This record gives sequence, C-alpha cells and structure tokens, in this order.
Amino acid sequence: MTEDWALHSGDCIPHMMEDMDPESVDFAVFSPPFPSLYAYTDSHSDIGNVDTMGHEASLHISFMFRGLSRVLKPGRAAVVHVCQIPRMKRSGGTGLADFRGTIIRLGERAGLTYEYDWSVRKNPQAQAIRTRSRELQFAGLENDRAATRGTLQDYLIKFRNSGENAVKINSPHQVSRNDWIKWAEGCWDDIIETDTLNTKAAKSPDDTKHICPLQLEVIRRCVLLFSNPGELVFSPFAGIGSEGYVSIGGISPKTHKSVADPRRFYGVELKNEYYNAAIANLSSAIKSRESALQKALF
Repeated sequence: MTEDWALHSGDCIPHMMEDMDPESVDFAVFSPPFPSLYAYTDSHSDIGNVDTMGHEASLHISFMFRGLSRVLKPGRAAVVHVCQIPRMKRSGGTGLADFRGTIIRLGERAGLTYEYDWSVRKNPQAQAIRTRSRELQFAGLENDRAATRGTLQDYLIKFRNSGENAVKINSPHQVSRNDWIKWAEGCWDDIIETDTLNTKAAKSPDDTKHICPLQLEVIRRCVLLFSNPGELVFSPFAGIGSEGYVSIGGISPKTHKSVADPRRFYGVELKNEYYNAAIANLSSAIKSRESALQKALF
C-alpha cells in the first residue's frame, strides 16, 4: 500500500458491502470472472467456478453489482469488460450464453444505468488457435458452414450510478478532439491484443485455463474518459493489476503510452498468486513512471 495505490486480498463482495466507505470510488473499470470459461481459484466465492450461466452465476454477479453501486459516487461511471460465453458442450449446451445481456440486466437491477457499450475487435485466426473453436477453424468451414460463426468480440459496457455527479470530468489535456473522433466510434479496431501485462508470474501449477488480462490501451482510454487526475479508480477483480498499472501511470511495454496525469488506484483480488503479481506490477508502474519523468527532466 502506498499513497498511489492499495490492494485488498479477499472476496470483493463482502468487502464492498461492509468495509469500504459508501460513495468513495470515482471510477470503476474491471473484467468480472467469466462463468464456466476461465478457471481462477477453487474458492466457493469465485464466480469462475460456476459451470453454467445460470442462477448461481447471476446471484454472485447481482451481489457484486449491489456492492459496486454502494461504493461508486453518484453520477459516476463504471466500465465492465465482458464477452459472450460458449455454452459448455460437456453439459449438453450449444450456442452462446448472453453474458453481455446478463451483465446489463443485473447492473440495472442494482441501480446502475446502462448507457453504452463499445466492441473491441478480435483477430479470428488468433482466437481460433487460442480457443480451438471448431466454429472458427477452417475444418469447421469446410465440414459444415451451418455451424460456423465469427469471432467473440469484447464488449466494454458503460454504466452510470444514480444521482448527480458533483465533480465534472472535464480536466484539460486528457482527451483531445482527435482522440474523441476515434474513440467515439462504436468498435475499437486498433487495440493490440498482446498489449497486456505479463501473466507468467501469476500462474499456478494447477491452473487449467489461461489468464486473460485486459489490454492496457483499453484501460487507458477508459481512465482518461471517465476520471480526473488524482481521482480514485477501483477494480473489484484486480487480477494481476492491469487497471491499477495504467491508472497510476505505468507505461505500456507494447505501445509506450501511459496516463500522463496519474490517478490513484484501489483493488480487490481473491487469488493469492494474482494478488502477489498485482503488487509487483503496481510497484513496477511507479518505477516506470518515475523513470519517464527523470528522462523528461534531463
């Protein structure tokens, strides 16, 4: 914990409902665990251990949104990163589960207002190789095109909390008009999929599925759009610290971009390996920020 960031180890739902101050967060950006798609921990509190997008997953997510609504300041935004989820074939499922729609419905039920979502382009060849999806592979194309589909794009769902925003987000030199011309488009097609933090240190020997961190440029745009310098950015699912790394001024190793005017960050993470990796990444962000500042001065 420093003056720039703090990280809590544990379950975000009771922490938001009982420990955090109400209306203490200026902006939230995060990827919730995707039920049945990625394995994170063996904890009963882990949404990722739910095998289907059914009642149990919805119940977990519903409580999460109630906590988020409690800690988010009135009139302020939260951006939730999701994708649609293939139904599990081992459970007899076919097609896709509407995770995007579920997130929107549960967020609004908790008192948040759904305002918009951006889509983020995904490379079909890369996704076919990574997920081994027959629906995307040439083998599926050449066997029966009736079963094919395109890529599963990412969605950035923007919610806003009820009430009036007491402090306008209008700090200068954050988002230029040229930035907005590009970012206001409904699909962000220029995001580099490998623009992420290194996940190797957070993997456990018993992990069965890969870590899927959010791209740093996606986070950077959201932070610049929906928070002022010095304000508190929050992630209830901090993972390896990607949202925090960007918020406090860490520089992307891939694009060499950063938030020039840092924010503060507070995160919660359940898995010990992710928590430890996040601490290392947040500490690295401060070092990269200070190094860049020294180079600029000399």
